[in-house]
Amino acid sequence: MPLIVEPDALDPYAHPGTGYDFHERTVSRHLVHRTSVSEVFLTGWQATGPYEFRLGAQWPRMHGFYRLPGDRHHDPVLMAETLRQAGLLVGHAGFGVPNGHHFALDDLGYTLGPAGLAGLAVTAEPASLMLDVVCEDVRMRGGRLASLRLHAEVSRDGRPVGRGSGQLRVISPASYARLRGPGRRTAVPVRPGPAAAPELVGRAHPADVVLSPTLLPDSWVLRTDARHPVLFDQKLDHVPGMLVLEAARQAAQRLRHPEPVAPVELVSSFDRYIELDRPCLVRAVREEAPDGRRVPVRVLLIQDGRTAADCRLLTEPLGGPMGGPLSGPAGGPSVPAPRDAFDGRPAAPGLGGTGLPLAS
Repeated sequence: MPLIVEPDALDPYAHPGTGYDFHERTVSRHLVHRTSVSEVFLTGWQATGPYEFRLGAQWPRMHGFYRLPGDRHHDPVLMAETLRQAGLLVGHAGFGVPNGHHFALDDLGYTLGPAGLAGLAVTAEPASLMLDVVCEDVRMRGGRLASLRLHAEVSRDGRPVGRGSGQLRVISPASYARLRGPGRRTAVPVRPGPAAAPELVGRAHPADVVLSPTLLPDSWVLRTDARHPVLFDQKLDHVPGMLVLEAARQAAQRLRHPEPVAPVELVSSFDRYIELDRPCLVRAVREEAPDGRRVPVRVLLIQDGRTAADCRLLTEPLGGPMGGPLSGPAGGPSVPAPRDAFDGRPAAPGLGGTGLPLAS
């Protein structure tokens, strides 16, 4: 099977020379598993060592879906999508994973830098970012990449704006077919239920709401509308990972309504695929916050009575003071995250599992 990246003298991405512009154009949409070019955020890459890479990325001044109330700051959840795309690009372009192979992320997380939301301020120009990526625990099988852990430091105009990490696994087409079983591609998605009121979850349009109300407190049914142009940019046989993160963000916002907040830290772990043809329950719990401003929220996605995904967010009001570190004693409470999210230690029991393929 041919590699998704073929050597080409006219292709600047494989071997960029002196003066290479990391933000000249997007990388191939196939490298980041996107159908729409407008949803490709990575704009260049260069290998700086055996397991080190520099990536360029650019966010539009105003994205049609990933945006915060007031449009004063870029949506931090863009950090998660950019990290997801970075893992795919590094796998394909950096390690030669062939086209058609599937990727799974067992966990994915980010935290904003010292400037907090101020580092993501919307300006008169798109946000041009640089990602310094280091791959650890790289494992090969039969000469091909099997898994790795990706760490990324994200900067904007030379200033740090965040960092993130994710555990990546590669699944061959044959293995994926065995894993998913026959009939998954033809499963009929559950018809989306009525949307929660958009203003309660930080959204302007009902079509962008991914939660459906229930009679249970702080609980919703996940809305999986396969017609959504961003969350379902490509056809999948399971709930996409970014829909999971969006559900967590909207649930956290609902708990903090009427105060608009942003997830300045987010850590997610995935136990199993969330199927499209069965309902999935979303439950949110507001956790203890000593300062009352930055509030940790834990969100579980449960299907068939089993936890499929576990997300922890640190929410911060949009109108309050920005700045100061977001982690550690001096910065107030931090998200009670799985230990492997940023420091590479083994995940807590029940948080690793077989993995939901965020990056499919």
